[in-house]
This record gives sequence, structure tokens and C-alpha cells, in this order.
Amino acid sequence: TRGIEVISIALGSVTLPKEDENMIKELQRKSVLAKNASMAGATLVEAQAEAMKAAAGNANGAAMGFFGMNMAANAGGMRADTFYQMGEHQNQQRQAKQADSNAWVCPKCGNHVSGKFCPECGTKKPETNGWVCSCGQTNTGKFCSNCGAPRPDSKPRYRCNKCGWTPKDPTNPPKFCPECGDVINDNDKI
Repeated sequence: TRGIEVISIALGSVTLPKEDENMIKELQRKSVLAKNASMAGATLVEAQAEAMKAAAGNANGAAMGFFGMNMAANAGGMRADTFYQMGEHQNQQRQAKQADSNAWVCPKCGNHVSGKFCPECGTKKPETNGWVCSCGQTNTGKFCSNCGAPRPDSKPRYRCNKCGWTPKDPTNPPKFCPECGDVINDNDKI
């Protein structure tokens, strides 16, 4: 019979100092380049194009500018194709993770994960009474909420209701949970 009624809420604008805002943007940019080799390669190509433009406009002559650019590249320059090869390797690894039948999508960071915890942010795999689609989305209905694929089969699936352990083949569980020893029965159907 008692309660509280909110009539209005006023939120003030939160702004960071320009120096902090620029630092955060720079850290985000560096994070993208560290995680995505293809983006690092594209950044290197852009820098090399700018260096070529500067070399062509060198006050001592274009030849001297290009000589200097070649010296810098030979002293420890990176080749963009190396980054693109690394990016392709990263894509293949991501696709292999997605193909894992036990994969799930972390709700916090969106990473595709095959274990019980997300290696990026540490989030634990969510406990649901659903099924995991081949795209990695966990669902509770008859169709995937991400890609629209129908639930693979209508056989009952099982997961231990005590500890959350799921058998490799959820439609054919053992009699006892290997993690906690609980009897697998109708209470463990998902």
C-alpha cells in the first residue's frame, strides 16, 4: 500500500575534457589495430600512401624523398600483405570457433566462445533452457532469433539441472552427470 512515485528525472550532460576524450579515442583505435590485423594492414597502406605523397613533394627533389622512404622501409618497415595474411588467418580461426557445436555468443562482448567462460571479458556462459543454433545463438523457441533456422530436431535434449553440464550429444545423455553425479532424468530436459 506504500510506494514511491517518480514525477520527473533530470539528467545533466556528462562531458569529458578534450584531452581525455582524445586519449580514449586513441586507445580504441589502437585496440582495433591490435585485434584485427587486416585493419592494421589498411592503416599501413594509408601511411605508405601519405609517405609517397610527401616524398613526391620533397623540397630537395622527389628522388631524394623516395630514397629516404626506401631507407626507412629497409630499416624495419612492415609489409601490408603480411598484415592481410594475418587477418585471413584470424578470420579462419573465428570461423573454426563458430563451427564448434558447443559455441555460444557472449552477451557482453559478442565474442564467439566454446568454453564455459568468455576469454575476452570473463563472462560465464548463460544458463538457459534453450538450444544453441549453428550460428552460435542460444534460443528457446522453435526458430533461431538470429538467423531464423528451425530447431534441429524434436528429440528431447538434456542438461544437468544441478550444475549445468551439457553432454556432447544433448539428445543422448548418460545416466549420471559426470560433473556432479546427479541422476539425469526428466527434470533435466531442456
